[in-house]
Amino acid sequence: MNNKRLIPILTLIIFLGVLAGVFTHMKNNHNPDAHTSKSKSQVKNAITNSSHKTKITPELMVVNKKHPLTSDYNPYNGSTTDNNPSGSGLSPATNQAKTALIQAMQKAGFKISENVSGYRSYRYQTILYQNYVQQHGQAEADTFSARPGYSEHQSGLAFDLIGANGDLPTDDQMYQWLQNHAHNFGLIIRFPRGSNASTGYMGEEWHMRYVGKANATKMHQQHIATLEEFTGLPGGDYNQDSKQDIPAISEID
Repeated sequence: MNNKRLIPILTLIIFLGVLAGVFTHMKNNHNPDAHTSKSKSQVKNAITNSSHKTKITPELMVVNKKHPLTSDYNPYNGSTTDNNPSGSGLSPATNQAKTALIQAMQKAGFKISENVSGYRSYRYQTILYQNYVQQHGQAEADTFSARPGYSEHQSGLAFDLIGANGDLPTDDQMYQWLQNHAHNFGLIIRFPRGSNASTGYMGEEWHMRYVGKANATKMHQQHIATLEEFTGLPGGDYNQDSKQDIPAISEID
């Protein structure tokens, strides 16, 4: 075979090889199974990234806008008609931590009342929330008040500090003191300033949550600001469909 005939044949072979490569590439890109495999991988990674960072014990139960409580949840027999200012309705450990914290704060010079806003029943939270909605509208009310069933106060593990003047304390020095010392009592500031994307609420330096000394100390040492971050459970705003909510109790390991 002479060179003049060989060149066109070689050119044809190269062209067919390139064409086959292009066809294979297009086939892979349009292969539904290839996309399915990628989707499965992405889902697997998402599940891994959202898994718990720590074992969720009863004292770490997350109650937020995605994890509600049942309307009859009242494990420590709190009053259903008021906010239990004496600490009734709180777990024994939470009540003890509350008393010790207030005594330490008073000793440090902060004008804090011995009364708190403690356990709130579903019934009481309904009245409170509806009043806020009437005054501020639902959108604004949702930034600082929980809908009934979604309030951490109903867990019996949280309470609001009250100033000696009856107002919620917002002192910057107090906020810093709590950040530095609350863990010594097994407590955390549940809604730190600037954490609304995680917690779903504006900063509330007066809202304390009992998680136990070991957990509170670990969060303090590792600079973990929120319970959502510590447990790995989702927070933020309400689900558009409440059927997507997961009961708070069911998250306990």
